[in-house]
Amino acid sequence: MYKWPDNFDFETDEICQDVFKPFILSELDKLELYDRQRPSGHTYIFHEHAQRVATNVRRTCVSMGLGDTVAQNMYWAVMPHDIGKRRLPVEIWDQEEKPDGEMKAYRRTHTQLGAMIVRDRFEGIKHPFKDLMVDIMLHHHENMDGSGTHGLKGELLSAPVRLASIIEAYDGYRIWRPHFADRDITPSGVLERMREEKGEQIYDMALFEAFAKMKEADYKKGRILQRNA
Repeated sequence: MYKWPDNFDFETDEICQDVFKPFILSELDKLELYDRQRPSGHTYIFHEHAQRVATNVRRTCVSMGLGDTVAQNMYWAVMPHDIGKRRLPVEIWDQEEKPDGEMKAYRRTHTQLGAMIVRDRFEGIKHPFKDLMVDIMLHHHENMDGSGTHGLKGELLSAPVRLASIIEAYDGYRIWRPHFADRDITPSGVLERMREEKGEQIYDMALFEAFAKMKEADYKKGRILQRNA
């Protein structure tokens, strides 16, 4: 049913190690500097979000039995998914009110801006990791019913994108922001909201339940200790 990135190994591939890994680490440093320009007290810190999402993607891949190679390939491909945000004005992110449709659409241009960074930097390089990274960068705000940023329906979305979009959304719902008011942002509360209010119209539910199973196992093991895990 699904096609996962198993045709290279990020940890041993020379291009991945010598070209893409330094690029990703550098871009995350730039994203951290961008975060520091934002007002004090903001809670949704982009470079920390990137790390959490990538880690949860990797752990879900392992729990699904996809193996360490796929898990690591996914981890590194997901890590830079939001780097395009630093090309947008810093003041657009930390408003108290929920963004309206126009502002939401403007913010979501970070998907295209990030892909442009990669394509411009590596114009002459052909590699499956580059394709994977750009795919996730461009499409992590797509929905199964076609109501997402670029209007692509589920049949046009790769398995890596489907999984990344679920975990990216989960992490966003876990970080309290003023317009959340008294919303339940515990892991169980967020998962239930995603399942009941969004469901199959937005998410690949088979992958959603695989992720939820991993998070619920974390709870049982006492692994979730921090507010944002």
